[in-house]
Amino acid sequence: MKNMQTTLKSILITSWLLFSPLAIASDTIWIAGSTHQGTVTVPIENGPNVVWKCNGSVCRMTGPWGNQLSLDSCQSLVSRIGKISFYKNSAGKIWTKNSKELAECNQAAH
Repeated sequence: MKNMQTTLKSILITSWLLFSPLAIASDTIWIAGSTHQGTVTVPIENGPNVVWKCNGSVCRMTGPWGNQLSLDSCQSLVSRIGKISFYKNSAGKIWTKNSKELAECNQAAH
């Protein structure tokens, strides 16, 4: 009986670790201020194509590609949807309308 309780406890702890918010923490959310609506597929630097979902106010994308803001990825998005008003992520990085990084990103707009 004691072995069964120990096994059950191990299963519960393992399940909690697998499905807890800590297990999902490797995914970062990127958000760009845009009036674009719809989905946009763009390549990311040294990675796959990703899908941004835009609702007319912001575009969002989630994935395990680190916690930095990439100029290349920003420019890939902007080249498809036009200039953006900000670029940030859930890791706390942000380029505001007054930042030189956002101005450089927006140069890719057509």
